[in-house]
Amino acid sequence: MRETRSTVDTSAKLAELVYELLDAHDDTARLAQELSCDVQWAAHLDYLQQLQRVGRELLAATAPVDA
Repeated sequence: MRETRSTVDTSAKLAELVYELLDAHDDTARLAQELSCDVQWAAHLDYLQQLQRVGRELLAATAPVDA
């Protein structure tokens, strides 16, 4: 079954938004590196990095294949 154009457009826009959110998380982690001596910040930064990895892997795995 072929996806409709609006579904493909919506999926592309959603992926773009998720990548932007992942980039924002990465920016936050980089800006907060100097705070990593705080145990709570270090744990949160680790969480952000893991979330970024999982999110990017999922997006790559679910990217539509151009026909």
